[in-house]
Amino acid sequence: MDLEKNQCSVTFDKKEFDDIVSKAKNTTESKSILPILSNFLIEIEHSKYFVKATDLENYIKIEGRPEQSEVSCTLCINSKKLSDIVKSLSSATFTLTLVNDTSTQSSYVQIQSGRSKFKLTLAEASEFPAFPEIEDDMISNNILGSMLLEGLERTDYAVAKEDAMNPTLTGVNMILDNNDGRPFVEFAATDGNRLTVFKKYYPKEESSENITLNNVSFTIPRKTVKILKSIVNKASFVNIYYKSGGSFLIFEDKAMGWTLFSRLLEGEFPDYKMYIENVERPLNAKIQRKDLRDLIRKLSFSADGTVIPIKLTFADNILIGETSDRELTEGRDEIDIDYVGETFSVDLNARYLKESVDYAPCDYINISTDDPMNGILVSCGDLEEEGFYYASLIMPFG
Repeated sequence: MDLEKNQCSVTFDKKEFDDIVSKAKNTTESKSILPILSNFLIEIEHSKYFVKATDLENYIKIEGRPEQSEVSCTLCINSKKLSDIVKSLSSATFTLTLVNDTSTQSSYVQIQSGRSKFKLTLAEASEFPAFPEIEDDMISNNILGSMLLEGLERTDYAVAKEDAMNPTLTGVNMILDNNDGRPFVEFAATDGNRLTVFKKYYPKEESSENITLNNVSFTIPRKTVKILKSIVNKASFVNIYYKSGGSFLIFEDKAMGWTLFSRLLEGEFPDYKMYIENVERPLNAKIQRKDLRDLIRKLSFSADGTVIPIKLTFADNILIGETSDRELTEGRDEIDIDYVGETFSVDLNARYLKESVDYAPCDYINISTDDPMNGILVSCGDLEEEGFYYASLIMPFG
């Protein structure tokens, strides 16, 4: 670098900078065979700066405003060391200065805040991966940050951790539908043993000027979901750009100053609606969610941390739960429910049942089935009356 000493010196607000690098750090790759991916690329452009990070699957760019700057420069700095140093500073501001060491013909950055002073070596900025861009022919949609967060939160627990045969199972499928002027968004996730769907109408009070909606469907990768949950502001609108056959799915919050590029998963998400919609499940019980959560909690006592089955038996106005572990420890509990019909039992993965009930957004839930061998459907909400619908299909254990 042909830079004179102190050519680039910038003062940052510590709180803002710490918040930005904390969010960007989720997108770095510390264990990659490419050391450059463990760095931030910081681009300073006079009155603003950008922090960039990538793991080659996700690319994030977050904008900030320096307290004082009259320069432009680009710095490539180790993400963990920089974020740890900034977090430790006690002053409200700090100054980052680029220094050219003529004795070693190398450059480094000096971070100074009050009596604290640190020196960090630089990586070569030219080696940092190039970022994708928003393309003109991409389909643009937007969604309330609160709706995006809620949809991801209520479904991503059912995402497959890995699936070599169908990579789309390692993400949350999202549908945006204009629905003849009554737009809705739908989220779905499955790992093959359970399937969870959350569907919600856009709020009627939102002005049509704030909503741009085209009918699209795509799958958000698991790590992208994690990043989104850490950066999305509930009060903001998030723009989503997508192109069929494209390489990236793009999320952008102009108000908060960030853009996230996510590499699309290959393959088609399963046609899950056939398992949820238009299926008659005549055996249907209404249960207070709190009571069922308490029952599951009491019976999920496996000492060695293994997954244990929980057996549910439905009889007239009563639900009996039973469990046992490898050490032959047994448990039994029962709760009152609203159910009249034939007695039936089903063995389930206790963790799957717990998660399905935990993320249901209602005080009362329905558990229904046509045959226990086909699993049970945990559901609540009414799309027309309440504006949302939640359903989780759980297959029998074993």
